[in-house]
Amino acid sequence: MDLLLDYLQHTTKADILFVFEYVFLKIVDDEFFARHELDSNIIQKYYSDTLGNDFSPNTPNPTYISEYINVIGQLFLAGYIDFGSYCDNDDRDTIDYPSNLSYYKEDKYQAWIHFRDNFFYTGAYNKGYDEDIMIYNGKEYSVQDCPTYFNTQTNNRTYCGYSTMYSDTSWDTPKYWSQYNIWVARTPKGTKYFNEILAPRFYNKYKDLEVEIDDKGNIVRWIGQINR
Repeated sequence: MDLLLDYLQHTTKADILFVFEYVFLKIVDDEFFARHELDSNIIQKYYSDTLGNDFSPNTPNPTYISEYINVIGQLFLAGYIDFGSYCDNDDRDTIDYPSNLSYYKEDKYQAWIHFRDNFFYTGAYNKGYDEDIMIYNGKEYSVQDCPTYFNTQTNNRTYCGYSTMYSDTSWDTPKYWSQYNIWVARTPKGTKYFNEILAPRFYNKYKDLEVEIDDKGNIVRWIGQINR
């Protein structure tokens, strides 16, 4: 993807956004998993970002990652994807729950803004272990100060409380969100759009474009062209 962006920086913004749309819907397909953890494997950071060297999604400068997140928002508002904070682990195919983000507010745009600002812009999709919040007896603890006990079954110290990072959560509690309890799924409408419109357009547009690279992964030359 970085190679393609290196080429597309010399074309148009529309070309870049089109590729982002294709890549995201391709990543969250339902071939193996109906639901995908919304982690840094999906929230791509493209290092050939010539629009700026700040790879934070929350930056005043236009960057590839900020445009990528905007595309995700457009896909959500169009009904091609949805986000969830709860899932039945015994049913791996269900993606439509009453708790989904699309039902969170009467105004779907406001639901997206709330989610975008509190998930993407805070880096919740890439939380570390030490950022977990534990709940024990109704009180919040960090992983450093949460009470523990000796578990005779595992012969290890075990937290008395439960992890919010790995538990079902609510859209009203952004501080508990993580890459492990927020998921994204492509809707049937999104799959139809991808298969019948987006994927064929992408193939026809780039089928005559090739890149030659050396042993170190550096670009030697581009061969062919984008079909308009």
